[in-house]
Amino acid sequence: MSPRTKEQNEEIRAIRIQQILRAAALVYIDKGITMEMRDVAAQAALGYGTVYHYYKNKYELFDDLLWCAFEQAKSVTETALVGGGPWPERLRHYIVLMLRQWSEDLSVFILYKMSTENFHQLPGGRYRELSKRFHEELYLPLAEILRGCTGGRSPEKAANMLIGSLVGYAGLHIYHQHEEMDGNEAAETLLTGILPGGSR
Repeated sequence: MSPRTKEQNEEIRAIRIQQILRAAALVYIDKGITMEMRDVAAQAALGYGTVYHYYKNKYELFDDLLWCAFEQAKSVTETALVGGGPWPERLRHYIVLMLRQWSEDLSVFILYKMSTENFHQLPGGRYRELSKRFHEELYLPLAEILRGCTGGRSPEKAANMLIGSLVGYAGLHIYHQHEEMDGNEAAETLLTGILPGGSR
């Protein structure tokens, strides 16, 4: 049997990392930050040593998980909010796409949940850069869209309410395994409550 090529090794590495990240997100939902690397290995059906081959500890693993989630969230934010179109439709699109992303990849939900808690569960200053970029590239674009449609109310307050409501709504489904999230229903309800005159 011939040895694997460099490309094959890189493909295996990418698959393993995705396997570990998906497992870490599931374990975090179940155990929170008290999760251990052995929990992730068991969830991923990998050897304990295999997980340590890729990540030295759970905080290094969380670094990767949250930065990967950030890139996905940025893509959703840009797709929904950047460009033309009436602001109610852009906000509706944002809510639907974000909830869909959270249901498909729990790490993006975890990123937003941790951001509402100011990443307080994570040690030291290693998350300052992530927090800063979250604020600049995910939070401010949402607040900017809300600036023109909140009837003189604070767009930052509206953005906080919207993100907090989305995290709470998604959390009910994710933690309590309720029926599948309905992004359109959530958008209608949230926009009616947050915007003056409802979602029209």
